[in-house]
Amino acid sequence: MCEPLSVGVHACRRAEVGPETHVLVMGAGPIGLVTMLAARAFGVPRIVIVDVDDNRS
Repeated sequence: MCEPLSVGVHACRRAEVGPETHVLVMGAGPIGLVTMLAARAFGVPRIVIVDVDDNRS
């Protein structure tokens, strides 16, 4: 799980997310879910996750 975590942290750093940011994660796979966790760790108050597969979101 280190590689998906590094992708999520890198995305949050590049996007400069913080407590005043809202985030949309497109895809509820391993990278999307870990990106959600990274965004939460960066202090994002509202995170929306969408996926084309209804069973995953």
